Amino acid sequence: MARWHVQEVLGIKKVLIVDDNPAILDIVSELVSGAGFEPITASGGKEALERTATEHPDLILLDINMPDMDGWTVLRKLKEEGATAKTKVMMLTATTDVGTDIFGLQDVVSGYIRKPFNNKDLSDRLKSILEERPPAAPIAPAPKEEPRLLSLFGKKRNEALEGKEKATRSAKKFELRPGLSYVVKEQKAVRSFEMFTDQVTHNIQGLCITRQYPAIVRQEWGLEETPIIWLSNQLGKVYVNPANIGILGDTIIRFIEKSNDSVVMIDGIEFLIVNNGFDKVLKMIHRITEVVMEYKSRLIISVDPRALDVREMALLERNMEIVESNIRPPVRIAR
Repeated sequence: MARWHVQEVLGIKKVLIVDDNPAILDIVSELVSGAGFEPITASGGKEALERTATEHPDLILLDINMPDMDGWTVLRKLKEEGATAKTKVMMLTATTDVGTDIFGLQDVVSGYIRKPFNNKDLSDRLKSILEERPPAAPIAPAPKEEPRLLSLFGKKRNEALEGKEKATRSAKKFELRPGLSYVVKEQKAVRSFEMFTDQVTHNIQGLCITRQYPAIVRQEWGLEETPIIWLSNQLGKVYVNPANIGILGDTIIRFIEKSNDSVVMIDGIEFLIVNNGFDKVLKMIHRITEVVMEYKSRLIISVDPRALDVREMALLERNMEIVESNIRPPVRIAR
């Protein structure tokens, strides 16, 4: 009898272990086998997608940090292909910054397993997931507070969103046409913030992506309610790791899709390029601009022309409205 027939008859469930560390693969494979399940291994993200398609595992233990394709990208592709409808996924991580890295993916993550892990706890967790029994003790406690940004995205379009500024009676200074994207060329994000603040104080829902610390942005520009995503490696309620560009793009797109009338500002595009490369950032921007056009939103991108070469600047400006800012960055005087 063929091997897969034996597995099917006996009802043994398959667990795909994805990690670029051979030692982890060996250790977890033994634990999976000892718990009564069939271990399958993949040493990277691309191999994980291939093995999922051919083996149809019941559970995937997915490492987050891998050189060829990070776990969040793999998870997003699995979701797009519909694999997560039948296969459960648990993330393997040695870090603690997983709380806000799952925008748009939280519905397909069954939990987290921290490295290093206790063998008995891992075995108990596998059985609780695959046999649908409550775990004796969770390996990774759930975050005490859900990131505030998750509450912005309603289940349906036209559903009221949180984080809208109180409208002012004064006239708009900047008329940004719905469906258009704007590149503001400036050394410091001043004109961009002026344009963005002008929109959100005139009954337009806003989302700000910035490299600056959110509290400082709120104080300087008077943004009390507008959601601000901080591009940082630090743990926080509303931050996105700059290296997780796929998650950032999905977050922005999801926000636009759920908003009736919106504007998105990106300040820190140079920082994203440093962490991901120009081509990946440009691809993300193209995805966002298409959604901006479709949903009649607005996009403002602040960029320092000195950080890009002529070719990169030309590619970024393509199909964008160009704003030449003559505002010089303020001179800070030491006291």
